[in-house]
Amino acid sequence: MASRRDFKKDVNFLTNEIFMRSIIHLEFFGKRNSDEVYTIMNEAADARNNYIARINQKVENKANIKPHFKSIYDDLLKSTHDLLEKIDNLDID
Repeated sequence: MASRRDFKKDVNFLTNEIFMRSIIHLEFFGKRNSDEVYTIMNEAADARNNYIARINQKVENKANIKPHFKSIYDDLLKSTHDLLEKIDNLDID
């Protein structure tokens, strides 16, 4: 299992990827869909704060440590994928 510090770095990296994709979208498409892009960026920031709080949460039972971090990791990947899909689908409109 990676350390909490490395896990937090992964969360920050994935959040920054969402922000960068959002900024690129705004640069290419200008004002079109800008409200939706800002909403997605706010969702990413809220999710980042939620994941960091969950990572910092103390797990009392040692048997629950691995499932706890596995659930955070799975949620992180799913939400990142969903937010990136939302940004990509804005181009189709």
